[in-house]
Amino acid sequence: MNLRRATLQDLDLMVRVDLDDEGVTPGYREGWQREDFQAHRELIASFIYDADKGSIVADLQNDPSVGVILWRYRNLNEEHLEDSHLFSQIRAVLPPNGIFSEIFQLWVQPTFRRTGIGTQLKLAVEDATRQRDIEMIYTHTEATNAHVIDLNQKLGYREVRRGAIWDDVPRVSLVKELASPADSG
Repeated sequence: MNLRRATLQDLDLMVRVDLDDEGVTPGYREGWQREDFQAHRELIASFIYDADKGSIVADLQNDPSVGVILWRYRNLNEEHLEDSHLFSQIRAVLPPNGIFSEIFQLWVQPTFRRTGIGTQLKLAVEDATRQRDIEMIYTHTEATNAHVIDLNQKLGYREVRRGAIWDDVPRVSLVKELASPADSG
């Protein structure tokens, strides 16, 4: 398997994956107009070129683009959050400096699921996060996605919240503390 940084050639895949929202209750895009889809495409493109975001694609020898992961670096001390925002609600479990990585999207082609690709993509984000001396990763998934919750727990994530975030769908929020590169040497 080859893991590589996503390029603009991967943008259509990344947009499709995010819009398909596999494992997520549909409905939030109801009523979207052309300009909403264009804004969404620009948001996803930012994971390719924005220094505070990242994206990695997994390729297999005969099957390119079998997986993709997108994440962003957050600094809550530079963001204004309403009290009702999820990160305001779990602030006590986040790093005191407010800096962490947030997994935005993880997707593996259905025929390659449960083969270790998702694990490798998440580990690559951990490496990128450590390289920035960031010591925590946050992710969430719908509470019905037991296999995704299991994957995260096997990788050392712990559940910190369960409940609705932006709609009525229960989601599980998980975090993983990382050792910095200096700590491992």
